[in-house]
Amino acid sequence: MKNNKSIAVKARQKKITPIKTEKMKSKGSKKVLKQKLSKSPSKVTTTPIVTVQKKIKYMTPSKVVTENLVTACLNALEKLTTLSNKKNTIFGDETQIFMEIRCIKILKSKGNVKFTLPNSTMASSGEVCLITPDLKKGKKVDHEPTVDHWEEILRKAGVTAVKTVLPMRQLRVEYDQYELKRRLLTQHDFIMVDTRVLNHVSHVLGKMFFKKHNMLIPVKINEKKDVKKNIDVGLRTVMLRLNEGQTSTILVGNTAMQQSLINENILAIVRQLKEKFPGGENNIRSLSIKLPLSLSIPLYLTLRPSGSVKTIKIKKTKPKNYKDYEDELTTHIGYNVRVAPDGTVHLKRKLNQSDASDIEDQESSENEDGEDKKDQE
Repeated sequence: MKNNKSIAVKARQKKITPIKTEKMKSKGSKKVLKQKLSKSPSKVTTTPIVTVQKKIKYMTPSKVVTENLVTACLNALEKLTTLSNKKNTIFGDETQIFMEIRCIKILKSKGNVKFTLPNSTMASSGEVCLITPDLKKGKKVDHEPTVDHWEEILRKAGVTAVKTVLPMRQLRVEYDQYELKRRLLTQHDFIMVDTRVLNHVSHVLGKMFFKKHNMLIPVKINEKKDVKKNIDVGLRTVMLRLNEGQTSTILVGNTAMQQSLINENILAIVRQLKEKFPGGENNIRSLSIKLPLSLSIPLYLTLRPSGSVKTIKIKKTKPKNYKDYEDELTTHIGYNVRVAPDGTVHLKRKLNQSDASDIEDQESSENEDGEDKKDQE
């Protein structure tokens, strides 16, 4: 029995001994690892976290503004006006409807942009005036033959919309005072000007004609070709007067027009904004329609950042024979004068020989100082 017990104990000891050796080995290996780590510090490599931002795609007005949206806005405008004016309904009268355009980057200069619409914005009872060039130039030349000449041309072409013909000489002689110009502005709802005398007319009449819509609309009239077509294009033309601010308005129609015709005009303007508006469609913050004394109903709105819009430059077309003239000015010694065809005058200082020698001496002294600094370093 003793032998059996001793054998059993020995067997148990044999089974326990290998477990102890493994523990000792593991403890020894941990000590070795700690010594190695203390001797050679490990370099911790951190991978930078890259956050990928999703590009936000902003929609343009030509893709957002649809026919259904425009009709819904026009219906809302009609309900708004009927609620505000219960006694006198505005849509029974011929009140002008405007589109309000807000830009992202503010324009630094003024300008005019011409839009051609599919339907005329003029009221049915509106008076149309046509300013034409003179047949004969001179101070004491009578203007009645020119009136008869243009009235006969319009009669043969079948033009009935133009009520009064105003030659350039009659405009200078009879409308030379402010009150008379004001009367001309109030008597007519639509003033068209032949492109041959457009610059002269704008200087004679002044800036108050540019504040009102449907005034001084340029028209190309060729007596030998289709005059009626040219007049029709002029009646369907509207001007966008670009201010130095953020908001500008353009005429779209009037309340006496059918809703489908106003809808066509609005969609036509939205399509042309891509090419004609400064900065293109990306520079438009919002579009809305309104009456002269009503709240604006939005058609389009975007949160596009201003950094995504390029710098804006208004392109001004110059005539073929546009040329500046520069010469010496006797009243200001040492200055040259440059005169443009539109009448703008620029003074430019002329460098004398003494000024040129002083500039050369300054440049040479600056170069010598720079060389001395290099030698000292």
